[in-house]
Order: sequence, then structure tokens, then C-alpha cells
Amino acid sequence: MGAALGRKLAKAGPILPERIEAYRRQTRAFRAKFGRDMGPDDPFFFDPDASTPQFRSTEDAEFAMNLLVEAMGEAGVDPAAIYAFKRTGGLFPTGKMPLTPEELAEWNSALDEYYEKVHNTRKQ
Repeated sequence: MGAALGRKLAKAGPILPERIEAYRRQTRAFRAKFGRDMGPDDPFFFDPDASTPQFRSTEDAEFAMNLLVEAMGEAGVDPAAIYAFKRTGGLFPTGKMPLTPEELAEWNSALDEYYEKVHNTRKQ
């Protein structure tokens, strides 16, 4: 799955963050809130209620997860991989960050779950 996904993304060409609407929306929100462009040390997932740029609380992690899922969809990531990413709470195998055997088992289980749901939906 990992190599095939990498080939699929490579064929699409480089994906610039500025081309992803979810990214643009987040940077516009930062600019509107703080009156300046986001810098390299600013949190991308900032707390919109804070008076200075700060990360959102851990209780608000679902916002970050949903924004990442949206950006992945816009970037053309395989829907099965997006499902597994969300189902596993953010796992995503790459060549630079391989998963542990336990994480890989969790990832594969999420992929199997996705394909089972798709298969069952098509039968109905």
C-alpha cells in the first residue's frame, strides 16, 4: 500500500500547500485573527480564542484531524488511506516514518474495515 500510494501521489506532481483550500483557509483565519501572516514558529492549528498564537488544546484535536483529512482529500490521497488515517488517530506509513509492527497491524485493520464497508455498500 505505501509504495503504491507514493507512486500515485508522485504522478499527480508536487502538491503545494497554497493549492490546498484547507491550508489557505487556515492561514487566512490566522491573518484575520492576529493581523499578520503565519510565521514558521506559529502553530498551524492555533487556538482561535487565544489573544496570541497558541496551539489548540488537546481536547480540540478533532479540529486538527478533520482539517488534515480535508487537506488529504484535496491532495488526492487514496480514500482508503484517509479512512485508515482517521480511524487510527493519525497513523500514516511513509518511507521516512515506518510504522511499528503494532501500528502496521492497526493500519491494515483499518484498511480492511474500509474495504469491507465499501464492498458491503456496493452490494446494497
